[in-house]
Amino acid sequence: MELIAQIIGLLAVATFLLSYQQKKRKNIILLNTISRCLYITQYLLLGAFSGAVLDILGAISSVIAGKKHSKFIKNHTKTVLICINICILISGCIIAYINKSFIDLLPIAGILLHTSAFWINNEKIIRRVSLLGSPFWFIYNFLSRAYGSALGDILTMCSIVIAMIRHKDSKKQ
Repeated sequence: MELIAQIIGLLAVATFLLSYQQKKRKNIILLNTISRCLYITQYLLLGAFSGAVLDILGAISSVIAGKKHSKFIKNHTKTVLICINICILISGCIIAYINKSFIDLLPIAGILLHTSAFWINNEKIIRRVSLLGSPFWFIYNFLSRAYGSALGDILTMCSIVIAMIRHKDSKKQ
């Protein structure tokens, strides 16, 4: 079962890296959401329920951000975004409290930055805000001895920087 979880984790990292190489916002969000679902599956198979909970909330936030132009969300954007972020913050703090670990607070910042970025229309700014979230995940994964995920975080930061360079001349940005 652990081998399957590790394979799913590698697919999650690859999909996450590819998400920031996409030119359009909707494709960034789609691949990011698929990646989160793969991470959730991996966390559940490994019994890492705190990671699964935060990524479930992150996936929900990403899907809702992708639908931000629907009538209800468009009319209540600030309220929806605040409610989602409060849910992530409260859930993450509860997990950190239960685990009695300040280290568990780091991925809260990471997920809040990654998912909040998707509410932004400009792909260039999405990448910049997402880049700010990656070091929090890196530190968390490194301190938690999740070295494969820490390496994935480094690759994510590199991928975002490469995408920023590749798409810097785009007219829309």
